[in-house]
Amino acid sequence: MIQLSICIPTYNFGKFIGQTLDSLLPQVSANVEVIVLDGGSIDNTADIVSIRQREYPMLIYHHQNFRGGIDRDIEKVVSLAQGQYCWLFSADDIMLPGAVNKILEAIKSNYDVYICEHVLCNLKMDPIRKHPPFNKMSGSRLFNLGDASQRKEYFRSARTSEAFFSFLSGPIFKKTIWDSANIPESFRDTCWIVAGHLLSMVSKGLTVNYLGETLLHKRGGNDSFSDRGIVNRYRIAIEAFHHVGNSLFGKFSEEAFHIRRVLQLDIPVRYLILAKLRAAENQDKEDIKVLNRLVIMHYADPNLSNWMKYALYKTVPPFTIKMYLDFKTLWRKTKE
Repeated sequence: MIQLSICIPTYNFGKFIGQTLDSLLPQVSANVEVIVLDGGSIDNTADIVSIRQREYPMLIYHHQNFRGGIDRDIEKVVSLAQGQYCWLFSADDIMLPGAVNKILEAIKSNYDVYICEHVLCNLKMDPIRKHPPFNKMSGSRLFNLGDASQRKEYFRSARTSEAFFSFLSGPIFKKTIWDSANIPESFRDTCWIVAGHLLSMVSKGLTVNYLGETLLHKRGGNDSFSDRGIVNRYRIAIEAFHHVGNSLFGKFSEEAFHIRRVLQLDIPVRYLILAKLRAAENQDKEDIKVLNRLVIMHYADPNLSNWMKYALYKTVPPFTIKMYLDFKTLWRKTKE
C-alpha cells in the first residue's frame, strides 16, 4: 500500500530536477512513490529522470505534449497519485535527509494536512534564512479549522501566505481531502490551486498539523511566475490570491483580511516602489496602470499604516529610487 506520493510538476527544470531527485530518492521506501509530471518540457528533463529510473523503480515519469499551466499540472499529478497522502514538491527544491521518514511517522496521526518549514536559499542553494509561516509558534501545533476559535488563532498567527498553502512544497495533505474539494473554475490559472483546494475545506473542519520542523531547502532567484515581468508577478500574488480568499470566505471576513495582511508582509511597500521604477524604465514590458491598481487593492483595508504605505508609494518619484540604488551600489564598491 502506498502511503505517500511525492508529486513533482515540472516544466523545463532539467538543470535543477536532478539535484531535487537525488535529494529525495534515496529516502524512498516501498510504501512511497515519486511521480514527475512533465508539462511539455523541451529541455533535457526526460533524460535526467530516465537515468534515475534505472536505479529507482518507484520513480514514475509522465510527459504531456502540451503546456497545461501550473494549476492544471498540479491537479494532474495529484490525480495520478496512489498514496494516502500527497507531498507536492517543486522540481528545484532540495529535500533534507530524513524528511520522508519524518512525514511517514507524522501521517500515522491521520490529520488532513501537515505543514513543514523550509530554509530560503539563493540560486546556488546557499542557505540565507529560515522562513517560518507563523509568528511566535515553536514546536508542533494542531488546529481544527472547523472550530471558530481555533480558526481565528490560526489565521491571526499567520506570518506569511505559506500558512495559507501558497508554497508548493509546504503542505502534505490527505488525497481524499484534495479530491473532496469542489472549487470554482476561476481558481484555475490563478497559480494558487493548492490554496484553493485546501482552504475550500476549512468549513468542513480541516485539521492542520503544523510540524514546526525544517524539511527542505527552497531555491530562490528562480521564480517561474516572474517570466512575464514583475508587475504580472505581483498581479498573481495580490489580485489572484485576493480572489481565492474573498471567494471562499467573503471579502469582509476576518479570514480574508488576514490573507490580505500576510500578502502585505510578503510584498512590502519597498518592493512595490522598486516595481514602480522598473515600470518607468521598461514601459514596453511593465504596465504602470496595472501596478497602480494592484497597490490600491493591496492597501485597501482602512487603517493608518495602509494609508501611509500607499502615500509613500504614490509620492516617491522613480528617479529618486534610482539615485538611491546607484548610491548604494557605489558605496558597496568603495567598501570592497
